[in-house]
Amino acid sequence: RSRSMGKKSKGRKASNKGKRGGVGGGGSAKNASSSSSSDPSTCIKGKVPDFGSSSSSTSRIPRGNYPTLYARYKSATRQFLDYMRTNVPNEIVGADGENVPVNFLLAAADWMHVHNHAVDPAVLRSLKLCIRMRRRVADSIFGGGDSGHRYFLEACVFCWTVLRLLPVAEITSANTAEQTSRKESAEEEENNMHNANRFSAFDVEGEEEEEEEDTDMFPTMAPRPQPAAANPMTVADLLNSDDRNDAILFLLTLDEIMGLVAGQYRVLVQNATRHKRPDTALIENLLDATIAANFALQSVQQLEMELQAQHEHLTTPCRLLATLALPEITANVDAIVRQHGSKSCIKRSEIIAFLGDCMQCSFHNQSDSWNRKDSILSEFVAQHEVNATGSAELEQIFQGVMRITVLEIPIKPDVGVEKMRQELVRKTGKPHNSHSWLSRMNYIAGDRSIHHTVRILQLFAGVIDSCPTDKKLLMDPRRRGMFGNPNLPGRLTKIRDMDELLMSRLLPDWTNMCRHGIMGKIKLPRDSELCPFFVQLKSYVDNPRKPVTWSLAFGVHVALTSMLEVNHALPEIVGTSKLVFDNYFAQATNAAKLSLNEKSSNINSSAVWKHNLGMISFLENFGLPVYDDLSLWNPLCAGTSISVLNFFGNIEGGCAIIDCQAQLRIVMYLYHGLIINGIIDEEDIPFLQILYNGFKKCKALWQGSLPKRGELVKMFWISFGLGLSDSKKMSENALLLARGGRLPPDGLFAQGVRLCRGRRMQPIEPAEISTSFRRVCERDFHDVVDKYHTPEQKKNTRGMEQYTVAVHTNDTLDHLEDEIQLHAVNFIPTAYYLEQFVCSITRVLGWEDLLKSFKRDNNTDMRQGFAILFAQHLLGALDFAANPLNHTFQNVPGFIALSPCPNIVAFTSSFLESFFGKIPPPNVMWFQAVDSGDGTKVAVVK
Repeated sequence: RSRSMGKKSKGRKASNKGKRGGVGGGGSAKNASSSSSSDPSTCIKGKVPDFGSSSSSTSRIPRGNYPTLYARYKSATRQFLDYMRTNVPNEIVGADGENVPVNFLLAAADWMHVHNHAVDPAVLRSLKLCIRMRRRVADSIFGGGDSGHRYFLEACVFCWTVLRLLPVAEITSANTAEQTSRKESAEEEENNMHNANRFSAFDVEGEEEEEEEDTDMFPTMAPRPQPAAANPMTVADLLNSDDRNDAILFLLTLDEIMGLVAGQYRVLVQNATRHKRPDTALIENLLDATIAANFALQSVQQLEMELQAQHEHLTTPCRLLATLALPEITANVDAIVRQHGSKSCIKRSEIIAFLGDCMQCSFHNQSDSWNRKDSILSEFVAQHEVNATGSAELEQIFQGVMRITVLEIPIKPDVGVEKMRQELVRKTGKPHNSHSWLSRMNYIAGDRSIHHTVRILQLFAGVIDSCPTDKKLLMDPRRRGMFGNPNLPGRLTKIRDMDELLMSRLLPDWTNMCRHGIMGKIKLPRDSELCPFFVQLKSYVDNPRKPVTWSLAFGVHVALTSMLEVNHALPEIVGTSKLVFDNYFAQATNAAKLSLNEKSSNINSSAVWKHNLGMISFLENFGLPVYDDLSLWNPLCAGTSISVLNFFGNIEGGCAIIDCQAQLRIVMYLYHGLIINGIIDEEDIPFLQILYNGFKKCKALWQGSLPKRGELVKMFWISFGLGLSDSKKMSENALLLARGGRLPPDGLFAQGVRLCRGRRMQPIEPAEISTSFRRVCERDFHDVVDKYHTPEQKKNTRGMEQYTVAVHTNDTLDHLEDEIQLHAVNFIPTAYYLEQFVCSITRVLGWEDLLKSFKRDNNTDMRQGFAILFAQHLLGALDFAANPLNHTFQNVPGFIALSPCPNIVAFTSSFLESFFGKIPPPNVMWFQAVDSGDGTKVAVVK
């Protein structure tokens, strides 16, 4: 999805002055520190508002229960195995529970074939998901795991070829209990998934039977695998040793999701260079890419949580890497402990945890006090009571793991790495290239290795820990270049080309922002939805001694990847993002100042105006010029700050501000009344047309469909907070007046004042005017439509995270494209101009003195009196007069005497066009939106 590239603007020169800093040799980062002269108070401005009282004070998404790929395919594996065990005679199974060897599947399939057993279709679906996920691992560079897992996959494929030909079981009373249990389980899963709004709209199980299957993955015939004779794997062994399979699936998914995000940033630049666009039109594309990045990061967070729930020992990236890269060493440690330890049994998960923690020692600085390099081996030896011989062998393994880790993920300060690599090549005769563990992954391996990012982050955590929390972190400029070229190359291709940028500019500023800046001062509502990367950074800065998470590394990787993908356009994106961000607050400040000059308005005494204006204004702290430009305005961070400002500030907070004096309702009903009477066309006033189209679905304004003639007054009063019965009474009175009837004896206002007591207006819900807001901020995907994937693509990616992210992203970006004109409107100055119009029309119609008397006599706000005159006379004419444009009032002598024009509708219509036609677009449009359907290439995330 693309819009345009803005014109270049000069960025602020970065400042990295400080007393001490940098990173020491041998991989140590502890020579960086804070300066005692730095003042953290410069990192924030303005009074911290009460975000807790905002309408979005809590997120609607429960934490800690995210059904993902792992839960689905693990559940499918268990369901298939349980079904095969419980639907054949006991002599076929031969053992109780999960101690049965996997070999039983062949005999069970044979028995079902001989007896023409009717198969539950849900079991076939579970079997297919199990095969699909395990085949994905087997086809990867890592292979299908050990012989036991490869055999299980072959057995599953064989069972598929047998079971697919058997009759399908019908639902009978005999299996009612099983159905009920399954239904309850399904309902529980459905509730959990509904809370997270995942998969619901595009994962229809019934479709699967109608699809033509991939014959390579689901063949019609398959050879019968030879049963494992010696020490066959049991079902329990299978389920408990799936950590390597799941680790591979996790990394493959990370790579594919990162590819989706990288593609979105490429489109930003590609389309901008092909189409000449207004300067700030690229903001829509920046929002597109940020939405994709945030959906991806949220998905990775969920995947990581689910992986750790499935495998409690895989709590760190290093432990996962050990599972993946050290299977032979794992077997060696197991053999050593069994031979030389007093405990004959050791869990494989304990060995993985030990080797991963050994690897972790190389990720930390040597001087970090929490680095376990001096104690981890002795603790393991003592725990398993390993003798001196075994301890010596384990010491060699420990040193070997430390060496191969540094060889795999070298950084510039590491000493003697190449010499070590050459010696190892001479000894083994095999090459030992760096960044080779995750080969064949385009976006998190090789030159873009994500575990390289993990190590950099873990090293810098030592810097954070050493800096007092009351000081700003400033890097020593004398150490520029310690991690590589201090200047950005003309053409970046490698993540590790950005080590210096990350260590000396990005991470110090992000740390200061999380400690002393806006992320350190507030808990932003909807932060996990709008700025999950900043949330991950905050947790990292607050807990520097904890191992880095995959989610944080993924977020930092996205930030670096975004700069790689936009490359030469980076200065342009930085400049345009700053321009748009600053422009929003300049417009808001100007509107707030102008509002002080309108003495007849109560907008500045409105609690809603003051609270939301203060809350939105505080968001300016995301862009304070005390940070380096690339720290704040790289594509991910710039898009995140603008996304927060757009969705939370402008749309959510703005929905309260724009109608804080009912000014939006009044103007929209007037505009709509003029349109349905043919007095003006929508296109006559472009600014109001944007608002009109944007708020057409707002129930607070219209209560459903737009009102027709004869319904205007009634629906306005319902919108204004009256009940249906009282609104009908007001409408009947307006009809009487429009047809020449006389005023009630108690005057212009009495009925309205009496009926308006206790009225309560319904607030505008942002989700009603913006589906993209509902997708992003409320994670509501229940009505998502997948318009872009072919049946083949759907089949091949069914149940996978990348499909979910792609469909959610595409649908959200489609809606954002449809709504972009409304998003480009700054709701703060818009609220002011709408209010200014109501005050101005009050004066030009000659109502001001009358309303001042109303306020004095009734001790009621003038706006309520205005609403009575507006609805009963002006809307009444548009609703009920035979010829509204030329309508003149009769039998309302006081009202007629005040009006400067006998044709009040014609006069008001002319004033409406004149007033809103004179508003300069730069005063209300904070970026330039481009109409949809303009020929711009759309990137479909697949």
